[in-house]
Amino acid sequence: MQQFRAEVVARKNLPTIPTVLAKILHLADSESTSGKELIAVIEHDQALTGKMLRLANSAFFGQSRRVATIPRAVVLLGFSTVRNLALGVKVWDTLGAGIARNRLDELWAHAVAVGVATKTLAARLRAGDPDEAFTAGVLHDVGRLILAMRFREEYWKIVGGSSEAEAVERKEAMGLGIDHAEVGGWILEAWSIPPTIVEAVRTHHTGDARPGVPGLLAVADRLVAWTDLTTGVMATEATALLDRNREHGVTPAIWQDVLAHLRDGDELAALAQLQA
Repeated sequence: MQQFRAEVVARKNLPTIPTVLAKILHLADSESTSGKELIAVIEHDQALTGKMLRLANSAFFGQSRRVATIPRAVVLLGFSTVRNLALGVKVWDTLGAGIARNRLDELWAHAVAVGVATKTLAARLRAGDPDEAFTAGVLHDVGRLILAMRFREEYWKIVGGSSEAEAVERKEAMGLGIDHAEVGGWILEAWSIPPTIVEAVRTHHTGDARPGVPGLLAVADRLVAWTDLTTGVMATEATALLDRNREHGVTPAIWQDVLAHLRDGDELAALAQLQA
């Protein structure tokens, strides 16, 4: 595991960080960043441009006129939202190369559901920056991409598929000696992703209740896995988790509000299509 960690941190045998992603991270760190700089970075990446415009034109944002340019998308979605969405998409594009399409689609669908749920909880409870919460949610499972890239079919045999509903982190720890949350923390830290996001990703399977975005991400990840997002039917594990987290503000009523947001809006469908 020490050798594996060293390889991940050194990005050995892994895709190198794309220039566009490095520039987006630089913009995220700079207090003097302007919208024009972000627009220029995105416009130099044709695939990213297409995904941003597809999202901006989704029914969720209710635009009566077609959004044809990135500057208009930034005005519509906001600088912070576009920057964080671009960050999440580029990390997945880079690390998802070589993963079977059906598995990648399932992992991405879960990631964006958790991202939207964590963002909604952060905004509803005023417990952290919603855009940061969204990015942490989208990135929380990238360690699974690293493990699948390293161990290939052996990884999928160990975890039994792409689903998160069966305590996949315990299967990883038993079969590989490490889980995806820790591995995700390694690569995101090596790529200089903001520390608060790294911490949330690294701890999203810990049992301790944590304040702010890390705690909301851990709860949202489990609740999404244990809830049928179409019908709203929850497994007994979800009900028990909500009972334990009442004191932290994540009540059954608030989770029902989040579910309504996930089901009634087109945001989730639009995000899920970004990897298509």
